[in-house]
Amino acid sequence: MRTLAPGVHVAEAPQRFLGVEVGARMTVLETDEGLLVHSPIDVDPQVVTAHGTPRWVVAPNRLHHLYVGRWLDAGLEGWAAPGLPAKRPDLSFHGVLDGAHAPFGDAIGVYPLACFPFTNEVVLHHRPSRTLVVTDLLFHITPAFPRATRAAFTCLCGYPGCRTTLLERIGFHRATARRELTALAALDFDRLVMAHGEVIPTGGKAAFREALGWVLGDGPVTPTADPPPAG
Repeated sequence: MRTLAPGVHVAEAPQRFLGVEVGARMTVLETDEGLLVHSPIDVDPQVVTAHGTPRWVVAPNRLHHLYVGRWLDAGLEGWAAPGLPAKRPDLSFHGVLDGAHAPFGDAIGVYPLACFPFTNEVVLHHRPSRTLVVTDLLFHITPAFPRATRAAFTCLCGYPGCRTTLLERIGFHRATARRELTALAALDFDRLVMAHGEVIPTGGKAAFREALGWVLGDGPVTPTADPPPAG
């Protein structure tokens, strides 16, 4: 585990997808009520206890669920992206992050995205550290990645830098995406953490806007206070 900011910790592991090394990142967020484990990787749940008591585990989209069972077995309360419980009926989730629930206290905003049903991703905003945590909404593949990874993401229009891929350009429901992503762009965040690629420790809002400019449009997004959390 390494610490990115007070209350924000990450652990990384190798991960291959369709034969390509993309890496995987688990994010652990501190709250007054306990730790939230986002997109867990294949590690012993005890690895997070140095930072507090683990309370929740989040499977943040329909693709990131491989290692959730181990954390559920360890006694964490599991929350899933919409559609995932039907895909993984073998896992006993406490609830679905569909906008009707905000179970993690005031420190963490919960923002389900309906614009891309392929993943049904749920974005988290850790307010105390001004950190936005995404999963597959954005990638940040750098020259440090293997050549095959860079080539694959180049073909998908996802390299170099912080970008979406062709999957989002083809699959987004544009009107819904513009509304949901504009709301995210207006949140108070500076750090951008994604599951695949390098963390953007500062300037994350600008990177987010640039990566998603094709759907956000040219109009400015004025920073505002956080919208009320879901639920």
